[in-house]
Amino acid sequence: MSIGNSSMRIVVAVTSSTALLDVNKIPSVVRAIRGIQEFTHRIPLTVASPPVHLDALTVALDRHNLQARFVLCNPNDPHALAQGLQEDIASAEALIIHDASRPLTRLDQFSRILLAYNEGADAVRPAIVFTETLKIIDNNSVVLETLDRTSVKRIATPELIRTSAIDLKGKSHGWFLPMKKSARMDHIEGAPEALRINTKEDGLLMESFLHWRQTSN
Repeated sequence: MSIGNSSMRIVVAVTSSTALLDVNKIPSVVRAIRGIQEFTHRIPLTVASPPVHLDALTVALDRHNLQARFVLCNPNDPHALAQGLQEDIASAEALIIHDASRPLTRLDQFSRILLAYNEGADAVRPAIVFTETLKIIDNNSVVLETLDRTSVKRIATPELIRTSAIDLKGKSHGWFLPMKKSARMDHIEGAPEALRINTKEDGLLMESFLHWRQTSN
């Protein structure tokens, strides 16, 4: 059940304007694409983005000599993304979908989701366990409940999805694309540095981590 490069497509999803924030002078989206290219540079690349970011993305990719096909849609809406990616879905056995706001995703995350896919999963992605105490607090700062943290995980990307398991007319099942009810979904252990950039402060934190990693090697 292994998959070859000719049967796969890469989709980088621009889910937020934070994809355009620099991390050590390189936009997050560019780092995300380069991370994928470390995994494979032969698979066709599609960038799915709202129209509002198209000009800035074109400039960023051109500046770093990166080539991609653009699909204009809302990547946060599974149905809209599925409709926008119909060409990719029709021409491939599987899609790897990666959030452009996760610039430091490690190479082994791509390799491990591919392994899980080849073992029979229809959809697989990384998930990171919580080590913090999780509490539900009301508007008056009163603790209502302590959650079982073993039942809660941080979901990350990349997602590797078998195209035959995609329900083009379906709604969200918590994945980038709507999945058929019969689809087998799985998770691998995620890496903490693959956290998503949600704010400028997150970007600065990642810059500090990059500096530490480069000086410690």
